[in-house]
Amino acid sequence: MRRIVLVDSQKNLPLGFSGAIADVLEMLGHQVCLAQREHDLAEGDTLLVIGLADWASVSRPFLVRAGELGVRRILWNCEPLLPPDLPHHGLQDLFLHSAALDATGRPGRMQRIFDRIAYSGFTIQSWRLPWNRDRSFPVRQFSYAAKESRRLLGLWRAGLIDEIYVSLQPRQRFLSNHGVPSLFIPVGYHPNWGKLAETAERDIDVVFLGNISRRRRPLLKELGLAVEKAGFKLRIVDRNCYGEERTQLLNRSKILLNLNSHPWELPGMRMLMAMSCKAMVVSEYAEDSAPYIDGKHLLMAHANSLAGLVVSCLGDEAQRTRITDQAYQFVTREHTLASSLAAALDSGSNSIGHKK
Repeated sequence: MRRIVLVDSQKNLPLGFSGAIADVLEMLGHQVCLAQREHDLAEGDTLLVIGLADWASVSRPFLVRAGELGVRRILWNCEPLLPPDLPHHGLQDLFLHSAALDATGRPGRMQRIFDRIAYSGFTIQSWRLPWNRDRSFPVRQFSYAAKESRRLLGLWRAGLIDEIYVSLQPRQRFLSNHGVPSLFIPVGYHPNWGKLAETAERDIDVVFLGNISRRRRPLLKELGLAVEKAGFKLRIVDRNCYGEERTQLLNRSKILLNLNSHPWELPGMRMLMAMSCKAMVVSEYAEDSAPYIDGKHLLMAHANSLAGLVVSCLGDEAQRTRITDQAYQFVTREHTLASSLAAALDSGSNSIGHKK
């Protein structure tokens, strides 16, 4: 049994995520400490940091203290990183200007100038990216992912992280391109994410659950019109839907519509929430959907074909039942939070990391 000190600096994860991790770790036989300050650490501990969103004020003091004590430092990255397949390597270099890659995370002067110019409305001309069928792509959509990428690479190069787990495979490929080893540890199912209500009536045709970003707004408008024309209805829930209320909503829904926050990534948490309630996932295309299989656990299409796919699925109950049954069995029996954490903690220290 080991003592695991858990630090939660998440942003893009649901409330109660760290509590679910603590429950699972204790079930696996570990002693868990939900740390409040860095002096909670002691020699022989394992430090597990979830996310980097508030790392400067929350995570970094723990990482520094852990290094002083010789404590194993693990980051489970659940924040977006830049796509691994940007067509112009020089563009990625500009996003990751060397002046920004330090342990403080504060961008240098050249990086600030570049960011101000790049995010002011420029687009890149690209039709070679599988997640981008248009000829142009707004550079501002890289903003948050670029910031997270700089911070993670800066911490690694400063020697403040020993091991990195990533929740999506494109993030692993991005890090590998920059010489950083990592383990692919997708977030697995926990009952907190959703539960099946066998008696629920599925009276909602399609539900979209999430923020209405600048990119999503026109897509939702187009999809809503197409679905309505076919005799169905799209319901949009963009705020204040958590826990049991969210579970009830998904149990009433035939289809969960997923529009990716970042076009090169398929969000893992939304998949778990829907599949555990047997709402069929119809998603905007992502090149890498691991651990989910297109055609078995969900169906995907590019944005210009998504409305037709949604309407087709609404009219095919047998197909919906087949896919929701397969997805439900997968997430509740195979792809669980317990199996993910057990595999990570057992194999991580033997396969990756800085040499101490």
